[in-house]
Amino acid sequence: MIAALPPALRRLSPWRSALALALDWAMIALCFAAAIRYPHPLVYLLAALLVARTQLALAVMMHEGAHGLLARRQTHNDRLAQLCAAGPLFLSLFAYRQGHLQHHRAPMADDDPVAIVFGIADYPVSRRQLAARLLRDVTGIGYVLAVRDALRRRRARASESGAPAPAGHLPLVLGSIVVSNGALLGMLAALGHAGLYLGLWLLPALTFLQLFARIRAIAEHAGYPACADQRRNARSIVRRSWQTFFCGPHAIHYHIEHHQHVRVPFYRLPDVHRWMHAHGQLPAANLYRGYGAVLREVSRGPAA
Repeated sequence: MIAALPPALRRLSPWRSALALALDWAMIALCFAAAIRYPHPLVYLLAALLVARTQLALAVMMHEGAHGLLARRQTHNDRLAQLCAAGPLFLSLFAYRQGHLQHHRAPMADDDPVAIVFGIADYPVSRRQLAARLLRDVTGIGYVLAVRDALRRRRARASESGAPAPAGHLPLVLGSIVVSNGALLGMLAALGHAGLYLGLWLLPALTFLQLFARIRAIAEHAGYPACADQRRNARSIVRRSWQTFFCGPHAIHYHIEHHQHVRVPFYRLPDVHRWMHAHGQLPAANLYRGYGAVLREVSRGPAA
């Protein structure tokens, strides 16, 4: 008989989520401040990498909001996630939630939205194919192709259903996008550095963020078939390092643990990992010390 997870490991502490969001935005502010104070190409590059990493951290907080884990009241949870995480990234929490919860019902199934959006259903691939995909991401080409494919899927769904998508949350979504990005651009313009909005916000989102997000998605499920036991078709990166800092912020690298216990907030996932390990509930073959081992596993070597 499988032991039940202690209720304390599901307990919400909303202040910890609020603090995490505040620290994410503090990191972003620090990056802009460094770029303004030290206008050097290497500073710009480092700032862009850190901003993209923190944009991924905001996406993870949106993910927390999709599971209702940021606040005890649903309305507070949704507003916080949309205003502080999804909106700045030009995303809708509500559209994301719909697809993400479908992903949790059957990861890597034919209709899994995560597998479709990140293109991870055909792994393993050759090393050359993997390198080409990562190169497309870091050059921004991957983002353009992803948007094109998303628009095609949306048009296909609309033509099949014959009805437009519901717009109940549209004011909050559009308002959060305009307010958050307008405030960021306005503050930079007031400081005489409006161009940094393009160079250190939009450009990292189109390039480095896409790279980090793809590596994260590959590590989570690529190469696995659909499986009733979701511990068997997900991976966890169990060693915290600079790799998890960039590709697995807010403990999202404990992905088996998240799939098994979706009502656990991110700040308790390390404890859940230790508890599951102690109770023999983690398949050793699905545990990795870093992302490099996963990338090697899901690529076959040079193409013939």
